Amino acid sequence: MSTETTLSILGSGIYLPPARPVCEVAAEAGADVSNYQGWPNVCHALAEDHPSTMGATALKAALADAGVAPDELRLVLFAGISRDYLPSFSVATEIMQSCGAQGHCLGLDMTIGCLGALSALDMAQGWLATHGGGVAAIVTAERWSYTVDHGSMASMGLWAHGDGASAAVVAMDTPHPAKAMFRGAEFTTQSDLNGTVLVKYGGTRHPVAPAGANPAERLFMGSSRADIRERYAYGYSSSLEAMKKRFGIAPKRVIINQTAALFLHLIAQVINIPIEDFLLTGPETGHVGSADLLIGLDRMLKSGPCHEPYLLASSTPYAFGAGLLMPPTPG
Repeated sequence: MSTETTLSILGSGIYLPPARPVCEVAAEAGADVSNYQGWPNVCHALAEDHPSTMGATALKAALADAGVAPDELRLVLFAGISRDYLPSFSVATEIMQSCGAQGHCLGLDMTIGCLGALSALDMAQGWLATHGGGVAAIVTAERWSYTVDHGSMASMGLWAHGDGASAAVVAMDTPHPAKAMFRGAEFTTQSDLNGTVLVKYGGTRHPVAPAGANPAERLFMGSSRADIRERYAYGYSSSLEAMKKRFGIAPKRVIINQTAALFLHLIAQVINIPIEDFLLTGPETGHVGSADLLIGLDRMLKSGPCHEPYLLASSTPYAFGAGLLMPPTPG
């Protein structure tokens, strides 16, 4: 890939509501927590927190970190699952309005589960290359803890799914200094796993939930957990191999979705990178869905300069991606 189509990471920002111990939340809901082995804490949204408000807070922080004015934005991609209202309400456009982006900026909502941030980086790279460069923003925000039945043992794997937001300001062919460079990503899809985690009600197939049901509850459907582990292992390994083949670089450090504590140990074995070289935010935040990847990126960039390649690894049950983050080009 030519340097002209490499995406500069200019700045990052996050918004995280207060965290609570997962076992405390589940016990209050009446669950037996004696066998729980997941992330110890989870962020739960405050009453006034919504995807657009949390996302706007994260983007304002990212713009300040980048030293970029809102009127420079040409594209705002919102890549979260959660939304304030059903479409055609645009979370991206609401965030644009809150942050002061102007009419020459396009706000676009895209949804691909927890793979959203990596997909949005890839999309911003292509969009800016096609449109002659400029500045774009990627925003991810989730408010989904309320969709989890914390009293259900069947939902134990979802107890640590938490709320929050993250953002990155990116650019191509501008004078702004880069903190890191996004080279690109490779993806693989297993389409038969679509609907593995399902919000059953609210769409055209089941518009209204029956009386007494939580219309927003997420359900684990279909495949056994053993099969899911095997399929995830293949998805992560195949996308990583495609990325390494494309760029000829094998990163030794990882920024990844914080799906579950034990799950990351499995992925570490599959891709043959020690878990000690994974950047972990799950112990403090839980799994914040699409926001995880940029929360990790923000932590890495705020800890010091990027000096080596990082694997950006991300997934949703039916799709997997591996991206390459590099140190900024000298000069």
